[in-house]
Amino acid sequence: MSRVKPRKPKIQDRPSARTLLLRRFRKSGKPALLVGIVVVVLVIVPLSLRGVAGLLRPLHAGAADLLADGGFRIEHIEITGASTTPRPAIEQALGLKDGMPIMGFSPEQASARVAALGAVRSATVERLLPDTVRVDVIERRPVAIWQEPDNHFALIGPDGAVLSDHDAASARAHNPDLPLLVGAGVPDHAEALLTLLRHFPSIAKHVVAAERIDNLRWNLVLRDRTTVKLPDQHEANAMARLMEAEDRIKLLERPVRTIDLRLADRLVVRPYPKGFISEVSAPGHPS
Repeated sequence: MSRVKPRKPKIQDRPSARTLLLRRFRKSGKPALLVGIVVVVLVIVPLSLRGVAGLLRPLHAGAADLLADGGFRIEHIEITGASTTPRPAIEQALGLKDGMPIMGFSPEQASARVAALGAVRSATVERLLPDTVRVDVIERRPVAIWQEPDNHFALIGPDGAVLSDHDAASARAHNPDLPLLVGAGVPDHAEALLTLLRHFPSIAKHVVAAERIDNLRWNLVLRDRTTVKLPDQHEANAMARLMEAEDRIKLLERPVRTIDLRLADRLVVRPYPKGFISEVSAPGHPS
């Protein structure tokens, strides 16, 4: 008579300690207690013991993963205030992805990375539990569009900073009155030119663009394509002479080719060649 060998009990892999703990809390019906404990680990402890942040990092990561298992993961990123800063640039600076533990990143560090974008003056990043990250952006106000020597378009801020992370086309659509500045050296001299134009508003309203010539002086381009040649120094005196001519004979409303202000004692006006006036005044000509 043969003996039947008893079967060995099947051994199952034991769940991880974190999984067992999570199961216990779920069965106990006390999710609020779980959240409270984890928040203490994630927020209060790090704030009170910043000097031992390195020692707390593994504990912090474990607590963030524990909450993520309960549904506290990034599912939505809301961005407000970014009218001309491209969303992909902000998302890249944030460094966050869908599905990441929402408690597994530093809002302060994320805010600093977004604020480092050239187009952004300041940024605030906050968590909206359980699954949303909100980013509030305050942008730098562009004052001009710069057409660089390679024909690339960028924006100039009020302090001459190049706002490389701005979308120039969006900025122009948002503010059609932004002047176009062309040529090398524009950022270093843009604010001085714009300040000059602000002192002569009746002239500035005719100006649609300005070209930097040899990085020494400016040519102003008016709406009717008239070119006003400014000197390389004493620009305010030259503009005052132009203002006098405008007050006397409405010179800026006349169809002339160039108004040369480079000589200190005179104003030289060059008309269009005969027959050219009707061409520039034809219907459909861009203003």
